[in-house]
Amino acid sequence: MNAASAIKTPTPPYTDDIAGYLLSGGKNRRMGGRKKLFLEYNHTPFYRHILTGMSPLNTIYLSVDTPEPYKSVGLPLITDRYPETGPLGAVCTGLEICHEQALFVAACDMPFLDENITEQLIKEYRQHPGITITESDETPLPFPGIYPKEALPIFLNQLKTGRRKMMEAIKKAGYRAITLEKGNAAGININTPGEYRRLTEPTPFIFAVSGYKNSGKTTLLTSLIPELKRRGYKVAVIKHDGHDFQSDVPGTDSFRFQEAGAFGTAVYSSKRLMITKEYKEPDEKMLIKAFGEADIILIEGLKDSSYPKYICDYPNQKPISAVELADRIEALKGEKPL
Repeated sequence: MNAASAIKTPTPPYTDDIAGYLLSGGKNRRMGGRKKLFLEYNHTPFYRHILTGMSPLNTIYLSVDTPEPYKSVGLPLITDRYPETGPLGAVCTGLEICHEQALFVAACDMPFLDENITEQLIKEYRQHPGITITESDETPLPFPGIYPKEALPIFLNQLKTGRRKMMEAIKKAGYRAITLEKGNAAGININTPGEYRRLTEPTPFIFAVSGYKNSGKTTLLTSLIPELKRRGYKVAVIKHDGHDFQSDVPGTDSFRFQEAGAFGTAVYSSKRLMITKEYKEPDEKMLIKAFGEADIILIEGLKDSSYPKYICDYPNQKPISAVELADRIEALKGEKPL
């Protein structure tokens, strides 16, 4: 927790009712002008996900630069009094206009906000009134966060002196923070087209099973693959050979094409395809792109890579079980607690 001291704590009796305040994102320049509020995740607009996360709140306002594009959302609209000043100006507007004692503020690009975090912030605020935000890996995050009216004079002074950074104003005012558990995505923003593309087109999780020759890599992988498949994952495998390998079976038509001098061959049927190609210094990244539909890509080898990995050391060390390694992979993938 980061202690707050600059904001004077209101003395009872006072009403500490809290309203939700959803920032619509202004010009959305980094998203090429697309309104982030209406971007979809799992076939549902961002704002629907966020409103579900804010469900513990009775009233929710929508902060807008201009009302017209947002009337269909069905929330009370609050037009920004301080245009071109970013989130700080929008929060100041809300604190000036809204009659509630405090605002629970979330950004329009936070589709992973969940009601548990909302409830935790409310509980912390009611125990220690003052700015209450989240932090991840000891990094404070301005949103989601609760901002009381007592913060308004400090925030307005920051605006008047040209200091518009939200975190600078928060630190000036003083705050408390609850820590997001590892893997909790409530504080993640989808700011750019690239981030949105990765959200809607998830990339496979890469995990390496490494070790020296005859250390048990292939044996472990052949037991790990069916275990991951049993858990519902689509699995692909890439093998790195530190030497070289025969790219086709002698006697087959494709082998004869290669022997005749073709630099590449391809064979396909109604169920599968195989491509063999001579290539100067290929790497695993080229092949990862070929398995974009996979949930998990296992790499045999690459012990010196930065991928999360398990090092086989048979016969010096008994290999891990496929079940335990699958548990580890799920934890690293963020689908199971460590």
